[in-house]
Parts: sequence; structure tokens; C-alpha cells
Amino acid sequence: MLKVLRFLRNVIELYIPVLSFFAMFVAFLLQVFSRYVVGQPLTWTQEVITMAFIWTVVLGACHTMRVRGHVKFTMVYDRFAPKPAAVLRILGNLIIFVAFVILIVPSYKYSFFLGFQKTAVFRISFTFMFLTFVYFLVSVACYTALDIIEDINVIRGALPDSAEHATAAAEVKA
Repeated sequence: MLKVLRFLRNVIELYIPVLSFFAMFVAFLLQVFSRYVVGQPLTWTQEVITMAFIWTVVLGACHTMRVRGHVKFTMVYDRFAPKPAAVLRILGNLIIFVAFVILIVPSYKYSFFLGFQKTAVFRISFTFMFLTFVYFLVSVACYTALDIIEDINVIRGALPDSAEHATAAAEVKA
């Protein structure tokens, strides 16, 4: 079961953004070609580009959060010892966690509220596009909760330091 869930997470956070980026790129090339070479702009390419952009950015950000490849402003707590740095990270991550959890239900409701609206060309419900944001909120909240748990373990002494802080501290000293 865990293997299936990991596969589904990879499909949502890795494969869909890759495929949607490819679709966006191909649609963009078709749009430029049809408009400037053929002189007959296609109406559907703009819609594909917009949907693919949303899926690429939002779902790709989930994968980036998972592999800790996102930008963090760590200049302050990188200068502290592991336990005080963990306390500061917990405070920052709690703000993110609470904000994202608060947004889940209203975003879910809004996604389905928009169900009556459809895209102009393909007549796809806006719910389909906006639910990716709900997944993003849940995903970021879960990954942030894991970071909080890791920092709690640092404070308790179960871990000597968080992986992220140890790497950053080594870079600061270098």
C-alpha cells in the first residue's frame, strides 16, 4: 500500500508537471507557428498553455518542497547552535503550517464553487484546475509538519541536528 501511495505521489508531483511542461512547450510552439508563419492563430493553444502552466508550477512546487529544493531564508538561524536554530525553524514552520491548513477547506470549497464555470474552448470545469492548489496546500502542510517533527527531535536530543541545518552550518563555516 505504501508503495502505491509513493507511486501516486510521484505521478502527481513529478510526472504530471513534466508532461504538462512538455504540453505547454509544444502548444506554445504551435501557437507561434500558426500565428506568425501560417497567419491563422489557434484558439485552443492559449488554454492548454494556461492549464499546463498551472499544473507545472503548482504540482512541481510540491516536488520541490519534498526534496527540500525550495528557497529558504535561513541567514538568521544558520548562525545558531542546533537547538536554538530548531526552535526558530519550528516557529517559522508553524506559521506556514497553520496558514496552509486554514486555507485547505476554503480552497476546496472554492474549487467546487467554480465547477459551473468552464473554459472557453475545451469546456473543462475550473474545478479541475483549482484542485491542484488544494493538493499543493495539503502537500506543503504535510512536508512542513515533517520538518517540525524533525526539529522537535533535535530539541529533545533524539537527533544531533536537522539535516538542513547541518548542511547550512557547514557552508557558513566554509
